[in-house]
Amino acid sequence: MDDIQECLDECPKGKRTQQNMKTLCGLLYKYAIPRNLATLNMGQYITVRAKDAGGKDALPDEAVAALRRNVELIPGADYVLCQCYLGFRPSEFLSLDAGNYNRTERAFVGGAKTDAGRDRVVTVSPVIQPIVDRLVKDKTRGPVFCSEKGTVMDLKTYRALFYSVLEACGIDNPATEVSGVQRRKYTPHSCRHTFATLMKRVDGPEKDKLELMGHTSGEMLRHYQDVTFSDLRKITDAI
Repeated sequence: MDDIQECLDECPKGKRTQQNMKTLCGLLYKYAIPRNLATLNMGQYITVRAKDAGGKDALPDEAVAALRRNVELIPGADYVLCQCYLGFRPSEFLSLDAGNYNRTERAFVGGAKTDAGRDRVVTVSPVIQPIVDRLVKDKTRGPVFCSEKGTVMDLKTYRALFYSVLEACGIDNPATEVSGVQRRKYTPHSCRHTFATLMKRVDGPEKDKLELMGHTSGEMLRHYQDVTFSDLRKITDAI
C-alpha cells in the first residue's frame, strides 16, 4: 500500500487526477481479486490529499537537529537521519546495498520506481558520512540499513522504528483520521521531502538536484547533460 500511496503523493497534478488514479487502482484490484492475483483491495485505503496534492510535509529544522543530537543515544535515529540526507524513498532506502556503495567517491547507487530514479547516484553528505562509514565498514554486500539480524528490513518494521524514533526524540507527530484511517503528519516518506527542502536552501544547478532526487521531470536534462560526482558532491556537502 505504501508504494501505491506514494504514487499519488508524488503526482504533480491536482486533486481530480489523484481521484482518477485512486479509481483506477480500485478497478485494477476489482479485476485482480477474482483471478487470484490479489486478495485485498488496497485501493480503498488510498488517500487523496486534497489540501496540498503533494504528499507529506518535510521534517522541521528542529526535528532534524534533534535527530542529529540523538544519533548515538536513540536506536534508529541514525537510520532516519541518513534517509533525510540521502533522499531515497523508504523502499529504495531499505534496498541500498553495500555492494552498490562507491567507497572512493562516497556515493550510493540505488533507486527504482521510474526511469529517472532508477540506479541514480547520490553522494553522501558529511553530516552522515561517519554513520555510513560505520555501517559499511565490514560489508562488501548486503543491506546497509538492515534489521538487527542483518537482513533486509521491511517497510512495516521501518515505519514502526521511524515513529518510535520521533517520539523518543520529542518530535511531535500528531495523527488525524482521514476516511476512517489514522494518518500521521510525518511518515518515512517525509524524509524525502526533507532532503528536497535541504537542497532547496543551497546553490546548485537544477539538473544536479534533479539527479539526486531521481525526479521524472529531469529525464530530458539527464539525457542531454552530463553529471559528475563532483557536481553532485557540491550540493550534498553544502546541506
